[in-house]
Amino acid sequence: MGSSSLSGPDYVRSNQDAPTRDGAAGRWVAADESGWDGEQLYRRADPYLSIGSVAIDDETAVPIVQQLRADARLPQPPELKFAQFKSRNRLEVLAGLLGPGGPLAGRTRVYLVDKHYFVASKIIDLLLEEEAHARGINLYENDLARQAAWTLFTDGPRALGAEGFDRVIAAMVGFASSRNHDGSVVGVDALFDEFRLAFSRAHRRSVSQILAALLKTRRHAEDYLSTLEQRSGFVPAMEPLIAALPLIANLWSDEIGALSMLTDEHKVMTDERLGITAKMAALDVQFAGPGMGARRRPAERAVRAVLRGVSRDHPSIQLADLVAGAGREVARRHAGAASPAGERLYPLIVPVISPESLVPHDDPARFAAAG
Repeated sequence: MGSSSLSGPDYVRSNQDAPTRDGAAGRWVAADESGWDGEQLYRRADPYLSIGSVAIDDETAVPIVQQLRADARLPQPPELKFAQFKSRNRLEVLAGLLGPGGPLAGRTRVYLVDKHYFVASKIIDLLLEEEAHARGINLYENDLARQAAWTLFTDGPRALGAEGFDRVIAAMVGFASSRNHDGSVVGVDALFDEFRLAFSRAHRRSVSQILAALLKTRRHAEDYLSTLEQRSGFVPAMEPLIAALPLIANLWSDEIGALSMLTDEHKVMTDERLGITAKMAALDVQFAGPGMGARRRPAERAVRAVLRGVSRDHPSIQLADLVAGAGREVARRHAGAASPAGERLYPLIVPVISPESLVPHDDPARFAAAG
């Protein structure tokens, strides 16, 4: 076994060193990401974060990885990475892995996060939803919160101009990120100056209404900044990886039953945060309706653990890396970037993109279109 690149007291409890094997832990699902920027979600090279997951344990993954190495003529690297599969011949090998009848057919899922839409959603969740809740209104009822985020993201650039909308996004990224714990990056005054400026310039009623409502949320912004100052037990609100992993685990457990999740080691995923992720994944959460609330998932759909592993020691994570990288290339193609890999793989990847992905629509088929 190779050693982890992470050290210190935050990375000692949640490690999965031994190869995974379906059984007592339920089924195993391996996950990895591509296109991660942490909390730096504004004007990044890739507009999407791709999280690939594969319902497979290491025992099953070993012969698949061995065959991939042979077919792609990659005997030497200590681990497989998507970057090794950019040539035409190797892309065909990868397509054989992912396509119908391939070793991973029916085992893969891609979860995409549109980074700017994620920020728009956080504007709603951290500010507007809090104000609505204080007034006895449930924005999650009838999907109102998501509709508000869709409206802000879709109509915002038209109402404010691309530059004006970017200013709002940039201000929220700076304000809500964990490095703003003392308000020195973007303070409450600066954030609301941007909201006021945007409101004065907006020429679409749908966006003006959202901005007018946001201007009433200053108290909630001040409360949020105080939580950043406390730091203890803090989970970064602007870190999409933390938000996505519990949902991905839930989606898989609905499909395959009780499971444990193995993720590639990641500095942001401390023992504490992996523990929080596992607790969130273990719950069924109903935001509205007569069953509103959180309750433990039944045993047959339980998410039993969320652990980290070193990818070179876990062939299942290597396969998840290939899926995540393929998802990223398909998303880049959709966003208008030249991507031979995305062009070759999109017919195979689009069908496994989760409709629950954090994007401003619920139709994965749209990702078949090139920007």
